[in-house]
Amino acid sequence: MTTRLAIASQRPSRRGLRVPSLTRARGLLQGLGALAFVGLASTPAYAVPAFARQTGQDCVACHVGGFGPQLTPFGRAFKLGGYTLKGGSAKHDIPLSAMLVASYTHTTGDNSAPPAGFSANDNVTALQQASIFLAGRLSDHVGVLAQATYSDPGSQNIAWDNSDVRYATDYKFGSTSGIFGVSLNNNPTVSDVWNTVPAWQFGFMTSPFGAGYGQTPVIEDLGQHVLGASFYTLVDNHWYGELGLYHQMSNWWGNQLHAGGPADPLNDGGAGANADLTAGGGVVTGYAPYWRFNYSNSIGASTYEFGVLGMRTKLNPQNPNAQSSDNLDPSITGNGPDETYTDMGLDGSYQYFGDNGIWSVNGLYIHERQQFTQSYLTGATSNAEDTLNAMNVNAAYWYQNTYGATIQFFNTTGSTDPYLYNPSSSAQTSGVTWEFDWNPFGKSWVDPEKNLRLGVQYTTYNKFAGSSQDASSNNSLYVYVWTAI
Repeated sequence: MTTRLAIASQRPSRRGLRVPSLTRARGLLQGLGALAFVGLASTPAYAVPAFARQTGQDCVACHVGGFGPQLTPFGRAFKLGGYTLKGGSAKHDIPLSAMLVASYTHTTGDNSAPPAGFSANDNVTALQQASIFLAGRLSDHVGVLAQATYSDPGSQNIAWDNSDVRYATDYKFGSTSGIFGVSLNNNPTVSDVWNTVPAWQFGFMTSPFGAGYGQTPVIEDLGQHVLGASFYTLVDNHWYGELGLYHQMSNWWGNQLHAGGPADPLNDGGAGANADLTAGGGVVTGYAPYWRFNYSNSIGASTYEFGVLGMRTKLNPQNPNAQSSDNLDPSITGNGPDETYTDMGLDGSYQYFGDNGIWSVNGLYIHERQQFTQSYLTGATSNAEDTLNAMNVNAAYWYQNTYGATIQFFNTTGSTDPYLYNPSSSAQTSGVTWEFDWNPFGKSWVDPEKNLRLGVQYTTYNKFAGSSQDASSNNSLYVYVWTAI
């Protein structure tokens, strides 16, 4: 989007919550109409007040800190149930929400090539991001969370963002019970309900001028470039399994939604990727399989989870000399064979819900095997095969869902490849991020329109793009104001 969700006890029964057929039809028409409007920023879809209005539950029932995307056990159950839970006494079921973010960024060293309209340092973005969400129940078993986003700097268009349409139903076989569901989405791992996977990892909000985490695995780079379907089940509130297939979005749809086009797996900003290899990105060929399995449980006030995930993606590098940068055509690829990226990940999560505070720890390690069949022959890489290893671990504490502190450690390592990582020969990037947050209000369902988070984030680098020299020049201070209605 699991711990022992205790779905039967935490989620009110659907019995008695049915709405008249006319209301259901009206809600479905509203949902389809709004979805048609939803038009790229690869940003998470966060907590949305529309869900609070629909369920009648306080925001803190679903989200740690009362503001997403970090989920509680109830929030995970709500997502696995297809966003369909209905309750409370709301007079109107309007499945729409909006989000606005303003921010300030200062980096230790000036940006050598700032985005158009911005300075080399000390940038204020009065509207870093604006999103609209279609979020809610469409029928007894179907729900949606779809996002369209304007970002600056970025696309400067409203464009398709993370979207997840679900069908879910309960089942029982003898003494075994569970949930079965189907997710149609545009980003591998966006269907997951834990905050370990790439789509939902900390930082939940990041600077548009920051240096990021350097090189990232392909599974993190496919959001909005692909469309896919996954089938999932949660058995006895412990065992979770999900299998999916993803395919390249067509060029026509990519243009219409201001999304799609080629994936760009080897060009992650300052990671030093070779421009000849990455100028056109890569097109996903065929269907890329995705898998996710984990075990979760709860003991007293604690919940924990550990599992595996993976994806195997075939990309064909685009020919940068045979296309217009304004009209990327997925049919234009290199003359050689596909290149294969195999991602295998291990993850774990722990939450403790105390009387006054919530502790959480999340971790993910991904090993990627890169087979450069075509790029090696053309001299774009030094090796026919490389590896990439990405680790991300964070720990957070929230006091009374109002004051939050988070520390994150990130480290990327991999093969030495002078042609690919020029001039440093390595993608190694490591550092620490500190964040302090204040949510003054917006934690109650009674008035969920007052969602507001004030955050201060500071990131330091020990190594960047394979070198410790001047790595600290990428250190950044990021201050943001984030609200949702």
